[in-house]
Amino acid sequence: MIPTLAIVLPVLTAVLLLLTRGGATRLVALAGAFATFVAAALLQGSTGIAVPWISGIGVYFALDASGAGGMLAFVASLVMVPTVIWAVVSVRERPGQFLAALFAMWAGLLGLFLARDLVLFYVFWEVTLLPSLVMLAGWGGRQRRQAMLKYLLYAVAGSFAMLLTVLAIRPLSGATSYLFGDLLAVTADLDSVQQVWLFAGFVLAFAVKLPIFPLHHWLIDFHEQNHPSGVADAAGTLYKVGGFGLFAWALPLLPMGAAVMAPFLLAVAAFTAVYAAVIATRQTNLRRLLAYASLSHMGLVAVGLFGLHLAGLSGAMFLLAAQMITTGGLFLLSGMLYARRQTFDLDAYGGIAASAPALAGVTLLVLFASIGVPGLANFPGEFLALLGAFQASPAAGVLAVGAVIAAGVYGVNMYGRLFQGPEPTPVRDLGPIEIAVLAPIVIATLWLGLFPAHPLAIFSADAEVTVLQGTLAHEPQRPDETTLQGVSR
Repeated sequence: MIPTLAIVLPVLTAVLLLLTRGGATRLVALAGAFATFVAAALLQGSTGIAVPWISGIGVYFALDASGAGGMLAFVASLVMVPTVIWAVVSVRERPGQFLAALFAMWAGLLGLFLARDLVLFYVFWEVTLLPSLVMLAGWGGRQRRQAMLKYLLYAVAGSFAMLLTVLAIRPLSGATSYLFGDLLAVTADLDSVQQVWLFAGFVLAFAVKLPIFPLHHWLIDFHEQNHPSGVADAAGTLYKVGGFGLFAWALPLLPMGAAVMAPFLLAVAAFTAVYAAVIATRQTNLRRLLAYASLSHMGLVAVGLFGLHLAGLSGAMFLLAAQMITTGGLFLLSGMLYARRQTFDLDAYGGIAASAPALAGVTLLVLFASIGVPGLANFPGEFLALLGAFQASPAAGVLAVGAVIAAGVYGVNMYGRLFQGPEPTPVRDLGPIEIAVLAPIVIATLWLGLFPAHPLAIFSADAEVTVLQGTLAHEPQRPDETTLQGVSR
């Protein structure tokens, strides 16, 4: 009941936003945001649902919040609440339509995280594409058309690859349905060639939405051309969910395919992390800097995944959750900075800490979390992802560590250019609404950094499914169904 409610609430809010005008728009958006967040907060421990949807081909409307998907749905909702609040006060042109797209994207994300049927997962994957395109096309910068076309080209190519894989996996495996449990019971028995081809299809689809090199080119223009408030960018950080798709579907279902391709993909992931972090050190545009930093983080997520190690898999999902908060928070902060200087050019800033110490302090905290300072959100995930990589390939692990070093460089450089040195003109400090927007980001940053045990336990329980399947793929004897059910979601 609650998983369904969590998806229905943002859909209803989006519809109401399209029908309301004037001051009612803000009230509907805020009420919908808090109601959806409450539903997301109640997901853990809730009862799932599985009812036939397209019976002829074994498709179910199946939702379950008991594992990693439920935790990520909660974290995404935690970020979306301040994002909606900031959108309410900063988007002046057709705010109802913009907020409706934002809520539609929220609904798609929750469905994507909670889906336990592969076809349903694919449907929600596609649903999240349209709102992000609408926000970019309707409220983006002067070069938004080029950015939209590039984004659409990559997204459609990835979606086509996923569709082919989804259509093929059930008939090839002989599964009775597209439910995760039914697929899990039989897909490991596919021969290695079939698994490699199916896994390659998933990788192509999910790598676009991680993204990793060379499928990342849409990301930079996407962030640079979005609405200057940073709202669409903060939501966009939640949309980079290719890592979850690999973790929840591709790796556990196709263990031999993963084992064959993982060494190459691990090297690509480590290169992506370093490449993006190094380029970030040379950026003079704040939004492009944050876009490359986000790409580097997703490279580290991929490093944890393709290490195929329990610690790395758990760390990758933890880092995915953490970067939702920290990168999303930095994009919201970029919107607040833009409201004060009307530019993203770092050379136009400097010395802001003198007149806006609270803004400088919050930015420093979130930035420290983003670059992996111990005790803050990103550190546990980065540490475990790198640990998993070292178990698989010390060389890839050493290369990926370079991204952490480069992150310190671009982080210090960015903060210094924004807040240190002489101040051209004073700016206002954080106001009450901005404090309300940033408070959940700060709290979540400290929560994940200081108390990581509970989220890690949830991610580790799901990661054990992948590790077990990988072991079974190389053993002649399989445990009985009771054993598999005990560790499955």
